Amino acid sequence: MFQEDTFKKLADILPSLKELSDFSLYGLTEAFNFASITDFLLKNENLVINLGYNEGIPLSNGYIKILESFIAKIIEAPPKRIPDIYFPGFEKSVYYQDYLKLYNNQFYSHEYLTPSTSQ
Repeated sequence: MFQEDTFKKLADILPSLKELSDFSLYGLTEAFNFASITDFLLKNENLVINLGYNEGIPLSNGYIKILESFIAKIIEAPPKRIPDIYFPGFEKSVYYQDYLKLYNNQFYSHEYLTPSTSQ
């Protein structure tokens, strides 16, 4: 799917693309090295990011634990922009409701609605 350093290179480029507001990857499988994107997801301040895993390809319990561990980290210490992450079975996760509330609330917060230049 991606070479080991592909997303690291992409993470260096994305912030400089001032006109880009959304970045989405869909149809992901376990071949996607999720660890390669976590730092970027936590540091991202501008992009709306969507990561969707392929509904037709089940993920291993180990890979789900990696995703859930990251989501728990987001719930514990939310980044400025909370990424939209979805994988098969996520709605059954103990983290789902808290994550969903946190994700949805970012769109109604004062910080999100106010340009950073006016703060």
